[in-house]
Amino acid sequence: VELVRRDYVANGGRETFLSYEDPEQDILIGLLRLRRCSPQSFRPELKGGVSIVRELHVYGSVVPVSSRDPSKFQHQGFGMMLMEEAERIAREEHGSEKLAVISGVGTRNYYRKMGYELEGPYMVKHLYGAELD
Repeated sequence: VELVRRDYVANGGRETFLSYEDPEQDILIGLLRLRRCSPQSFRPELKGGVSIVRELHVYGSVVPVSSRDPSKFQHQGFGMMLMEEAERIAREEHGSEKLAVISGVGTRNYYRKMGYELEGPYMVKHLYGAELD
């Protein structure tokens, strides 16, 4: 299993597509879409040095949160590893001061465990030590 990064232009901005893939079995395990927000963002939560996770998904059969099944991909840490890489890119490459996540009500506790807090409709984490390349 390997982490794959693809950068591309979309809707007038740059996005990064991160995924964990198993090339031997031709399987997509999980994905994350990251975008650096424009200074002209409509939402106040997304203004001023913000990146946003537009999508995070780990594929596979549903596994109860309280259990782990090594033959399944969910609850094996792939989502957390994708988020950690997104935070690194947002901080080091985008120079973002915070990372926002589009999150449904049912997934907010997942993000809280990683240090995110509710800000408007988004879960947000302040990134310290942001640098611009």
